[in-house]
Parts: sequence; structure tokens; C-alpha cells
Amino acid sequence: MGNGLEERGLEENTHKVIGYIQEIPGGLVFELGNGWLSRRIHCIAGRIGTTSLTNEFNGEEYLEETLAEFEIVITGEGQRVTLDSRDFILCGYETPNWDNSRRTLALRLEADINDTKLRISVFYEIAAGDNFMRKWVEIEPCELENWTIRSVVIEKMLFRELVEGVQPKPRYRQTYPSGEDKVQAEPDTVDVSEPDKRLIFGDSSRAALTYWGYGEGLFFFTESLTGSERFHRPTGLVMKHRDFAALSSGTTTGPAVIGAYSGPPELGFKRYNQHLMKHWCVVDFKPVPAMWNTWLITLPDDKPLHTNFDRRFLLGVIDKMKDAGFYDALHLDLGWEAKRPLSYDEDKFPNGLSEIARRAKDAAGLGMAFWINPFSCSYWKSQIEAQHPEYVVPGKVSGRSHAAGLCVMTEYYDYVRQRIIDLAVGLNARAIYWDGNDWNIPNCSSDKHDHLDQEELEVTAMKRLAEICRSAHEARPDLILAAFSLPFDNHRLCALDCQSIADTHSFETVKSELVVRQQIYQMTYEHPYRAIWSNWYGINWHEAGKDNLTQRPMLELKHALMSMIGSGLLQAGGSIDLNQASRELVEFLGRLFAFRKRFARYFDVYQHVLGFPDGENVDGAGHIEDGSGFIVLVNPTRDAKEVRLPLDEPELELNSGKHRLSDWGRLTDAVALDPAPLSDPPIIELAPLEVRYIGVNIDA
Repeated sequence: MGNGLEERGLEENTHKVIGYIQEIPGGLVFELGNGWLSRRIHCIAGRIGTTSLTNEFNGEEYLEETLAEFEIVITGEGQRVTLDSRDFILCGYETPNWDNSRRTLALRLEADINDTKLRISVFYEIAAGDNFMRKWVEIEPCELENWTIRSVVIEKMLFRELVEGVQPKPRYRQTYPSGEDKVQAEPDTVDVSEPDKRLIFGDSSRAALTYWGYGEGLFFFTESLTGSERFHRPTGLVMKHRDFAALSSGTTTGPAVIGAYSGPPELGFKRYNQHLMKHWCVVDFKPVPAMWNTWLITLPDDKPLHTNFDRRFLLGVIDKMKDAGFYDALHLDLGWEAKRPLSYDEDKFPNGLSEIARRAKDAAGLGMAFWINPFSCSYWKSQIEAQHPEYVVPGKVSGRSHAAGLCVMTEYYDYVRQRIIDLAVGLNARAIYWDGNDWNIPNCSSDKHDHLDQEELEVTAMKRLAEICRSAHEARPDLILAAFSLPFDNHRLCALDCQSIADTHSFETVKSELVVRQQIYQMTYEHPYRAIWSNWYGINWHEAGKDNLTQRPMLELKHALMSMIGSGLLQAGGSIDLNQASRELVEFLGRLFAFRKRFARYFDVYQHVLGFPDGENVDGAGHIEDGSGFIVLVNPTRDAKEVRLPLDEPELELNSGKHRLSDWGRLTDAVALDPAPLSDPPIIELAPLEVRYIGVNIDA
């Protein structure tokens, strides 16, 4: 655990930024850097190329060869043309920022295309104190008509042989095209062998690299809604921005970010996620409301509520929520709409949904939350496709609802955008759950829509969906927009607050929570924990167990709820039939929610501790922020267990001194434990199915 001290030893250097420009025979050399990173760019005979990229922790060189400083793909006149950096000549440079806090270098280049000048600028930027640098490309408007910018490769570089890709150890049978585990599919067949082996090293990576034997590495991300990035050792690191812009208008890519870290690879993933949370994710620190969700409720005789709610039913629920005292929002899932998407069912709500929203707010201080699925229409068939056949995506029909998919690139987009704003503002929505893979743009062959080809559609439709989110956030800044649209894509997090990693609902209590903990453990290396929308279905879901609220032992219910303290409790833990729930359960939930809200800043972060949850050994999660917080320990078995408190896990980044420990099992206050250093942590005993919250440097 010397790493934290070593990083702090770099502070003096990282708080300074350097940069120089020097003439050399036949050209120029440019360099930018700070105590974390350094990059050198040469210009020889007018052609530019990066010649050095170092992690300054050990001063090691990472770069083997720059394959292209950039590439631009344009289409027009029946052609598809790729231009790379060798087609462009340097015609000047500028330094928009050039002081001790920030250095920005702009290299001005031009190329001849059909006797017309195409001018671009390549920007490089680094700031004091940052552990990353940015690079982006600006294509200036060009006089060539009828040409379109399709994509820009911002980085394309080979690294030295000692630079390895790092990925989570594959554990699920199915994977996405990127190679990432599809944790949604067959989660009950997950590979739990070698639970202590977290990562694999080799030729590929989606987020982080390590320099073999040196205790350091890089992370990378393209800050673009339509960005992508991939490291494959034989072909290098490629960071790309997709676009659809007229060459006559020009465009500016999102920045390619390359960052540095020191320490084990787990810290590379942590720095990657920290960067996303600080510089990219729109969710920021918006509080997730404690919700009562109609879809998750099971009534007596194991009858799922599902869509069978109306005005009278909900008014009664609001009164019960008020009495319970720990809720923040009433979530209406599938079943509130009729006739067309995002329009309320007038038979169920003759006085309008505004009556429900007003009653929730005035009587119980509650906000609202809504389920939506306006484009793929995967769950119910509305009248809109008959009323507006021009909106339909040809051949796109849901196997579940038999409804046609509707194209984003039609006037229907304007309707959806306004209705989502209306939900947020007019109906007091704290959260909107956007279901049905709407963000996965389907193939559309219609000539009635505002797109020419699929390549254009995938870019322009994504931008429109993001514009809906931005408009809704502008109208209500604290709104949380969460989407189910697999696979999880970090690039969408500039528009969406959260995304789901799975939709797993067919397991009983205790097993269900284990499955969710496994999915979270696997996915939080490459996706920000705060931006993962829980797919836990709670303890009152009809597949969680027969008569779950009334017959299942309180020990098992407490195990389920306490193990979901970080991700899941707020979204689903309070979704219970309050008429069936015992007084003991409701009072326990009140204490648990109060504890969760009291220490929210800690439970909004996550660190990997112990091994991959295997159902046989104690598993857990770290929730440490700035040296204090909690370690959650979960005994998934019916036998008593003991475990060494994992204070020395690298992601916790605790210093080597003694740490104040406390047991928060009572939720309202703590029992002090003996202080312990990393080298001699206590052994913690757990009763069957017990979940323990161990405070670290938290005042008891």
C-alpha cells in the first residue's frame, strides 16, 4: 500500500505543467507534459506525428510507433475517401493557453482535395494537477459541396511489447462483440472458479493498460457521444469519433483522453471511472429517490400487481407511503399509458395524472417516477402506428407486444421530447426509466424519414436521443434518466444519468441478491458504479418466492435488503405491499433507508474487496471515500463464517497507519471496535446469512 504515498509524492510535479516548441533541422518539435504524462510531437517536412508518450511515474516510454496522427473518412460523389495525417501539411501553430496551469497546442494543417483546400486543426491539451491529457480534431468548413464527414480517428498508435491490455476475468458464457461479459445472459451459469483472480492480461483492452513489471499504466476514453476506443496489441490503440456532418459545415470531435496511473491495474480502472465521473457523467451527485415501484409489487395470493393499478389504488398507496415515512417517489411502471406512448390512460385516471402527482407531493412530500418505452414499443401496442404509419420502422416488430418500432428521425421525436419534459416538470418526475433498448438504433429502410442510410441514422438518431435528455435536464436539473439498452455504453453517460447492466428477475430471495452482486462486481471495473441503474427486483417480486413478505424468515429478508445497500435498495428495496408487510419489516426498512441516506456519499462509490462472489465464501464491497466509509461483508451461506477485514485492498487506498473501526449493525448508532492497521486487520465473524457494515474512520 505504498502506492498512495508514491502518488502523493508526485503532487509537486503534477501541479506544474510544461510545454515547449523548438525548431530542429527540417521541422519542429512540440512537447507537453506534467508530473503524470508527457507527449512529444515532431513535424518533419510538414508532416506531424507523435514520437513519444511517457508515464512520468517511472519515466517509461510507451509508444512504439504512431500509425497515423489522425484519419478522416469522408463520402461524396459516390466515393468513400480516407485521409490521414500524411495527406496534410503543417501551415502554422497556435498556443491558445500557455501558462503554468494549462498548455493547449493547436497545429494548423491543410490538404488539397479536388483543387480545394481542406483545413483542420489538431489540439493537444494538458493541465496542471490532471493525470490525463486530451487531443481533439477540428475540421474547418470547406468549400466542397455534397461531401460528408463520417468519422475521425483521433488516436492510432502502437505500444511497446511490454504494454499489456487488462480486462476483467471472463466469467459469463456469452459476450458482446467488444468481448465484454454479457452478465444479462445465463447468470446462473457464471464461472465462480478462482474467485481471487479478478483480471486477465493480454492483447486486448477496453479501458486500461499496464506496463509489465513497473506498477503503472494508462487508461483511455473518447469523450464523445458517438465515440469508441479499443486497444488490440497487433493493431494498436484506436480512438474514434463517428459523425455525420457536411464538409461544408465542418465539425469538431470529442476529445480522446489518455490518462496515467501508478500502482496495480485495479487502480487503473479506478482512475478511469473517477475520470468519467468527474469529467463526463451527467449524473454527478443527484440523489436517487427511495421509490415504491408498481411493477415490483405482489398482492395477496401471489398475484403480481403489474399493470393493474388506477387512481383509487394509487391514492391509497400514497397514504401508506406517507405513514411509512421513508419514501421519496412513487414510480409508475408499465400500465400508466393508453392510446399512444407517453399519454396517460384516461380510464384509469379520469382526473388526469396531475391529480396523482399533486396528491403525492402535497400529502406525502413525494415526487414521481415513470417508466417509458416510446420508440421500440416493446411492451404494448398503441394506436400511433395506425394513426401515423409514416413513423414506422419497416420490418421492426416486437415479438412481445407485436407493435411496430417508431423511428427517431421523424416528427414523432418532437412529441416524445416535449412529453418527457412534461413528465419532469408538469408531473414532478424525479426519475424516468427508459426501457426497451430504445438507444440501440434499429435498421431503418424507410425513405420517409430524415436519414439517407443506416450509418447516418445511427449517428443522428443518437444525437437526437441525447438532445431529449439535455432538454429534460435543462428543464429539471435533478431529473435522473436511466435506460435499459444493452450493452452499457459509457459514451451515453453525457446524456443519460444511468444505464442498466442486466434485467435479471427469475431467482428467489438470497440467490437473487447473489446474482446481482456478481453482476455488479464484474461490471464496475469498466463502468462507473454511480451510473449503474440497479436491476434488482426487490423482495416482493412474484418470482422472489411464494408469500415472500409473509412466509419468508425475517433473517432472509434482512439479508436481501442489507446486501443491496449500495445499488438496489433505493430503486427496489421499498417496493413492497405495505398492507402485507409486517410492522417489524417496515420499521427495519425505515432504519435502513435512514442509514443509507445518512451515509449516501459513501454508498455512491464502490471498490472491489475480497473475491468474486461465489456463494460459498464471504463476499463484500468497499464504500470508502477520502479515507473513510464502510466495508460491507456478506455471508451468503447458512453456516457461520469468518473473514479477515480487507483493509489492504488496493482500491480502498487506505494509508498504512491504524484505522478506527466500528460495527453499524444497529443502523442508528455504532459499536466501536479496536483500531487496526492494514498489516494486522481483525477477523470478522458472520452468522448465517449475516450482513455486516464495518465503519472505517467513521465517528461512532
